[in-house]
Amino acid sequence: MVDSIEHSPAAPPPRGPHSALGQLPTLGELTPVLEALGQSGGTVLPLGTPGPEGPRFHVVGPEEFLVGKRLRTLDAELGVGDALYLVLMGPSDDARLAAWRNAIWPLLHVNQLATVKERAATVLTLGSRDQSPVDSNLELSVLVGRRRTHVMSADETVTKFDLNATGWDGTPGSAGYPHFRWMRRHVGRFVTPRLVRQAADKQIRILDFGCGAGWTGLEAALSSPGAHLSSFDPSPEMVRITGENAARLGIKSFEGRAGFGEAPPFPADGEDPYDLVISSGVVSFSPDIDGWLDGLVATLAPSADLVIGDINPHSRGFQRRRRRKPLLPVRELNARPREEIRRGLEARGLAHMRSGAYQLTRPIPEAMHVNETRLAGVLTRPLLMANRVATFVDASFGSPMQDHFDSWVMHLRRPEAPD
Repeated sequence: MVDSIEHSPAAPPPRGPHSALGQLPTLGELTPVLEALGQSGGTVLPLGTPGPEGPRFHVVGPEEFLVGKRLRTLDAELGVGDALYLVLMGPSDDARLAAWRNAIWPLLHVNQLATVKERAATVLTLGSRDQSPVDSNLELSVLVGRRRTHVMSADETVTKFDLNATGWDGTPGSAGYPHFRWMRRHVGRFVTPRLVRQAADKQIRILDFGCGAGWTGLEAALSSPGAHLSSFDPSPEMVRITGENAARLGIKSFEGRAGFGEAPPFPADGEDPYDLVISSGVVSFSPDIDGWLDGLVATLAPSADLVIGDINPHSRGFQRRRRRKPLLPVRELNARPREEIRRGLEARGLAHMRSGAYQLTRPIPEAMHVNETRLAGVLTRPLLMANRVATFVDASFGSPMQDHFDSWVMHLRRPEAPD
C-alpha cells in the first residue's frame, strides 16, 4: 500500500484477505456495468490493441499488474485521452480500492468508481453518486483512470474551474465562511507589514499568481493602501469574480487576466515585475512543477517578496485520506511537500526567509465538516480559535511538527539586482 506521494510507479498492493483476483469477465458480461459508466461494450478494446482516432476505453484485471508487465508498459499502450477500466472481482473495501488507485498513480488519476452488487450498480465521482439496476449477477468494482497529464491539461483545467468558480468564492454568512476568510488572510498578509512601510515611497505592485476568487491577493492589497493588484487564473470566470470582489472592496488599482502559471500573463512585455507575489494553493494543480516554478520566479522584481502556500501531502490527515478514500482530487495526489518546493525556489536564486503552517490536520477538518453540515455553525468560533492558536504557536516557534498541519506557507525573497 502506498502511504506517501511518490512520483514514480508504485508497486501494486500485496494480495490479502480482500484481494482475491477471480477470473476477469468477458466484455459481454461486463456490458451492463460499462453502460452504467456511460460506455457501451462496443467502444471498449483490449489494452494495447490499435484503435480508431479519439479516446479508447480499455478493460484489464489486476492480475496483469501483479505480474508487473502491464504496469511497466502502460504508458506506451494508452493514448492521450484513453481511459483504463481496472476491474476488481469480488468484494472490495475502500482500503483495497485506494491501494490500487495509488498503484497506478502518477500515470493515471482515478476519477470514477463503479461497484456492482446484488444486481445494482453504484457509480461515484468526486461530486456525485448514482445508483441504477443492472442485468448482472457479478460482484465487482471498477476503477476508471485517465492520464494525469490529460486530467490536468489546460482545456480540462479551464472547464473544471469555470464550472466550479462560484464555489471558490465562499458563501458569506455560512458556517464555514469565517474560516475560509481567515486562511486567505493568513497567507495574504504573511509579509505585508514590510510592504506597508514601503508604501509611502512608491506604489506597491502585488501579483496574485493563480487567484481563484481572489481573496488572498485582495487581503494583501487591503493591508497595503494604494497598492496596485494584478490577478490571474486559468479560469476567465474566476478572474471575473475576482474583479467584482476588488470593486466591491474599493480596490481602485486592479487588473485581471486569464493565464497559466507556466506562462504567466503578468508582467507582459514592457510591464514592470512585482514587489510582492502571492500564490496560495496553486502549485499542486500544475502538471509541470518545474515550468510552473520558472514562471513564478520570472514575475519577481529584484528584492521582491514571494509568499507561496499549498496543501501538505505528508500531514496525518492527507495520509489517512490516501489510505482510505478511493477517489481523491488530483491536486491531493499531485501536491508536493514544503521542503521540495523550497529547494526548487532556492535553486532558482531565491533566499528563504521563514516558513509556517496552518490548518490543523485531523480531526479538525472533519469537525468543521460536521459543524457546517449538521450543527448549524455552533462550533465555528471554537474551531477557528483552535486553528489560530496553533498557527500562532507554529509561527512563533517554527514548524518542527509540520505533519500536524494540512497546509504550509513560505516567505522567500529575490536578491537585489547587482550594480
